[in-house]
Order: sequence, then structure tokens, then C-alpha cells
Amino acid sequence: MNRRSRTINRFDHGRSVGAAHCRGARGIVAGSLTLVFLSVGCAPQKEVRVADFEPYVGGRPDPLRPLQPPPPRPVAKRQAASTGDAAWMPRGGITNRWDCVVVHHSGSDRSTPQGMREWHMRGRGWDELGYHFVIGNGGGYPDGQVFVGNRWVRQMHGAHCKTPGNHYNEHGIGICLIGDLDAHGPSRKQVAALARLASFLTQQCGIPQSKILTHGGITHKTACPGRNFSLGPVLRQMSIRSADAAEAQEEMELAE
Repeated sequence: MNRRSRTINRFDHGRSVGAAHCRGARGIVAGSLTLVFLSVGCAPQKEVRVADFEPYVGGRPDPLRPLQPPPPRPVAKRQAASTGDAAWMPRGGITNRWDCVVVHHSGSDRSTPQGMREWHMRGRGWDELGYHFVIGNGGGYPDGQVFVGNRWVRQMHGAHCKTPGNHYNEHGIGICLIGDLDAHGPSRKQVAALARLASFLTQQCGIPQSKILTHGGITHKTACPGRNFSLGPVLRQMSIRSADAAEAQEEMELAE
């Protein structure tokens, strides 16, 4: 048997064996090379389409849920403008003895709260610094900084405005601006600090602006707090602060 016959016999044998298992076998003889093509499976196969493939790894996801509208953004509440300072509030609270504010000046640009306290206690024999508050001018004490005296901390009577009956010492809050305000006016920071402090005191003590007074305006015996001092700028700043605070409060109420 020559090589061609052996090749054909092998093909015939493979075709007969394959046919016993699967009729889909096909054979092609090209020269001395036998090619055998087998269809997938033994039964006619369904045509595979791209749409039949599962596009998701691990299975399909859950059905899409309808989009929910985003939650409303919280409205930022504007803080009401502060009219005071925590350092000005005595630990034991404020008594109901106060009904006015009395403004003074020290008469010297070199004054300090400590120096005045020493003079009042040792030079005059008083029990404390006569004022409840002192506001610096940038010389011996920082410009616009408020010094809180022990009389305010302890809610003690003042020693700053002597009158018959002593009403303004007993019921008046004494504030001293450091400086010689007969020679020049107060600094801008001093005016701003006085307006802020006076706003705090009038609010906390229920004192009307009409009861913010000057030493000389009460006794008519001194120019204190100086010929170059005027309550006008202080009261205007207080009014602006009051209006800003009222506007902020209104905005907070609308936002709630």
C-alpha cells in the first residue's frame, strides 16, 4: 500500500469513528494532508449573538432606583454682633445697683491703671482704684484696651464723682480714659472701646443712653473728661452697633 492509500484509509477510519459519536464531522483531503473540522457539540448549534453575552461580571446589579432630590443645604446662621466681652462680666453677675455711666479722663498721658490705683490707695487713703474701668491710650497702657478694676469685679461702689447724697458713686459706673484730654482728644481706639464698653453696660444693666454722663456734666465744677472730649462720637458708634445687632438678630430669626 502506498503512502496515499494509507492516508485515505486513516481518514476513512477517523470518519467512521467520528460519525459514531457525532455526525457533524467533516474531512477534507488536500494532497497528503487530511484536515478534520468538528462542529461544536453533536447537535446543531444556535447562532450566538453579541446581545446574548452577559455584560456584567458577577451577575447583573440591582435595578436602578429613582433619583432622590438632594437634601436642602442648611442655612448658615449669622451670629449676632457681640456688644460685650466675657472679661467684663463679673463671676458673680452684675447687681441691680447701677443706673448711669460716668466718663472721666486721667489728666496725664503717662497714667497707668496700676499707677492710679497706687495713688488712690496710698495717696488718698481709698480702699481701691476709684474707677470701675480704665481705657488705655497707648502710652503706659495699650491703646483702646480696657482695664477692669476690682470695684467692678466685686460690684463695689465707685470713688470718682462726689456729689451731695453720693448718688453717682453709689450707682454710677466710673470709666476713665487715660490722657490729658484738655490738650488733645482721645484716640480713635479709645472712642471705639468706650462705645463698645458703654453698649455692654447699658445692655446688661438696663441703662438708657441718656444716662451716659461726664464728670463735669454732673458737677459743673470741672472740665473732666477734658475740653476735647465729646460724647457725640461715642453715642453715634453705639447707635450703629445697636442697629447692626438688631439686623443680625432679625436675620437669625428669619433663618430659623
